[in-house]
Amino acid sequence: MDLTTIAAELYAEPLDEFTAARNERAKTVEDKELAGQVRKLQKPSASAWLINMLAGYRAKELQGALALGESLRKAQDALDRKQLKELGTKRQALLAAMVKDGGLLGEEFGQKISASVATEVEQTLRAAMADAGAAAAVASGRLIRALTASGWEPVDLTGAVGGPFESHTAHSEGAGEPEDDAAAQARSELEDAESRAEQADDDAEQAGARIQQLKETRESLVARVKELRKRIRDLELDIDGIDDEADDAARERTGGPLSEGNEAGGRPCAKAIRQDDIGLT
Repeated sequence: MDLTTIAAELYAEPLDEFTAARNERAKTVEDKELAGQVRKLQKPSASAWLINMLAGYRAKELQGALALGESLRKAQDALDRKQLKELGTKRQALLAAMVKDGGLLGEEFGQKISASVATEVEQTLRAAMADAGAAAAVASGRLIRALTASGWEPVDLTGAVGGPFESHTAHSEGAGEPEDDAAAQARSELEDAESRAEQADDDAEQAGARIQQLKETRESLVARVKELRKRIRDLELDIDGIDDEADDAARERTGGPLSEGNEAGGRPCAKAIRQDDIGLT
């Protein structure tokens, strides 16, 4: 059994069990040189381990993401803005789904996935979709550290994979003559446009959330106004009742009817006073 096979088996172990499993495995290898190489295999970071779990337990989903990345790279090479926008939208949705699924998978193995680890997982998947060499590293299931991408530049894979790994595929898709100045400028402009489009999508999402919040606040205030108007009408009816009782009492005291708007003796009746208070006279 070679180092690649042994490494693949070890990197599929639960994170907390890696070191013990590696040391125990090295003891069982008869070839001293190979045993030494096994002992030197580095424990993966939490995010790299989770990527390895996705490679082993969500292989179909991961391959789908890497295939989408290949399509994105081809669209980038062709400077196809429409295709890049469509695939970029799919990429965002796929990345979010895989990070969420990765978190659930980690919990199945007893690993609580922090926000920082989830961010590194997303960055690694994004790098794998942008670069063929990074895609090969992720697909190997032997990742040691998280990967990062800068635009469409080749991803640094130094010390990123446990065991033998050839990263020559990182440049195979773009092999050929160097780009001329015009093509390089067009590629740069396309990258900038893609970045601005993603930012615009984020801004639109935030604006939509703000609009929804304002709509809910308005609906709440409208309901409150209706409630207060009803309360005012109820209070006006209560005041009318009190005014009527006051006028009846005044009539009983004077022994005769009140003139319109006035009591006997020239004093205004209760209803007239209320109308004057609220500006109706």
